Amino acid sequence: MDKLSDTARQRLYGWGIWPLWLLLTTSLVFRSIIPIDETRYLSVAWEMWLRNDFLVPYLNGQPYSHKPPLLFWLIQGGWVVFGLNEWWPRLVGPGCALINLWLSRKLAYRLWPDAPEVGLLTPWILIATLLWTLFATAAMFDMLLADCVLLAMLGLLVFNQGQSGKGSLYLAVAIGLGLLAKGPVVLLHILPVALWLNFWRGDSKMAPNWLALPCALLAGIGLALAWAVPAATFGGADYGQAIFWHQTVDRTIGTEIHARPFYWYVLFLPLILFPWLVWSRLWQSSLTVPWRADPGLRFCLVWLLGGFSVFSILPSKQIHYLIPLLPAFALWVARIISRPHAHADTGVDKIIPLAVAGIGLVLILLPYLPGLSKLHWTQTIQPGWGLAVFSIAVLQFLIVRLSGKLSLLYLAVSIVVAIVISFRCFFQYNGAAYDLRPAAEHLKRLNEQHIPCVFIGNYQGQLHFLGRLSQPLATINASEIIEWARRHPEGYLISLEKNQPTAVDYLQPHRESWLVFRMAGRLTGPQLWANQKLW
Repeated sequence: MDKLSDTARQRLYGWGIWPLWLLLTTSLVFRSIIPIDETRYLSVAWEMWLRNDFLVPYLNGQPYSHKPPLLFWLIQGGWVVFGLNEWWPRLVGPGCALINLWLSRKLAYRLWPDAPEVGLLTPWILIATLLWTLFATAAMFDMLLADCVLLAMLGLLVFNQGQSGKGSLYLAVAIGLGLLAKGPVVLLHILPVALWLNFWRGDSKMAPNWLALPCALLAGIGLALAWAVPAATFGGADYGQAIFWHQTVDRTIGTEIHARPFYWYVLFLPLILFPWLVWSRLWQSSLTVPWRADPGLRFCLVWLLGGFSVFSILPSKQIHYLIPLLPAFALWVARIISRPHAHADTGVDKIIPLAVAGIGLVLILLPYLPGLSKLHWTQTIQPGWGLAVFSIAVLQFLIVRLSGKLSLLYLAVSIVVAIVISFRCFFQYNGAAYDLRPAAEHLKRLNEQHIPCVFIGNYQGQLHFLGRLSQPLATINASEIIEWARRHPEGYLISLEKNQPTAVDYLQPHRESWLVFRMAGRLTGPQLWANQKLW
């Protein structure tokens, strides 16, 4: 690792991570609330707030059973203090990311109390890991779940070190909050580490109270049931069945949502763990790691490999499902590169500047790349953004050339800066396709004029929070279009369409589709819809 002998350098690694987090958080300024996930979750929080119902989440007037309420409660808690606003919900994700960095450092100090440099390095590795950085500012559940998993791991370590009461309390709170954050999936992260405790616990002379672990599990479940039972009662039989069965079985082993083959995550590992898979210092140092003599490394491997195996077996897969595993990877990397005999032969550290340079070249050549050149926003992008990223790669190359290695600090800062520049570039030229506020305000005006509107297909709540809509938006399927138009000739049909249509009353891009408003009375018949591919 970089030498940390002088006080100034230790302070830099100790405190410098927080301004870097702040820099990453500023990327929120460049973008709107992104559909469909962020807009949906903020719409759920908005409807709970509008109904003054903090027990049962609602989306478009119906109980929303796909996610528990913890994220929505955090959003509403901020609204209670600061009033209804947009900035607070957008800061919840970065706030959870900040707690991620802090808990990861605390965990490192607990795992290796005689090697404080591991705790100094761990947050830097985490913030420079591509998947973590991309989702650090998202108003989603994964960073919140990762906080719960980190607290549970801290509880298991405290438990293993003989403080059974304190450790089981941490574990119970973590399980309860994790269940309220994203459901039983939290147990898939925690149970492999708990069940393999004897493998990683080392030669601890402490004799923990083993009965405390199942008691902590039951207490955590009880904490979640304190919400789930009343919510099932007030939400109705269908909602109760959904949160007790759909969340535990259908969403894990019985779902076809996001169903992908078991090897799917492996294909994305180079992107998920960028830049570490091409960082020579890591793999050179890994060759001499004394796995058997380091319980902390065994702990990280059980956490990382156990969770990865479980999520690979489950049919439903999304890249961000792996975010709670990234702190385990960061801890593992920090421990390896901080060892006294870690390899310093880093001549091939130039691979990382080459990779960053490749990203810059992609940004420069976007308007000309096959496939991507067909996207309308790529034709307006300016090469200056790609040149900015490319210049970061040049700076990295010069650092390697002059010092013989790429410092972890320089690496982390350059990765975060490159990501922020990429965000700025993407949303400058494609932001209109991700900002649904104009459409939401248009719909709000129609509602205020009592003009009937209907959404064709599956409405995900994209417009409710942005437009502060107070009434549900009716939905129909494509076969009901003509009948609805006959009964509401003055009304508007809203749809998401693949191809840019003509003869419409309102139109705006929606990601790589089009959000369309058509007055029903202007329809000439079903042939108008024959060439439209609706979502």
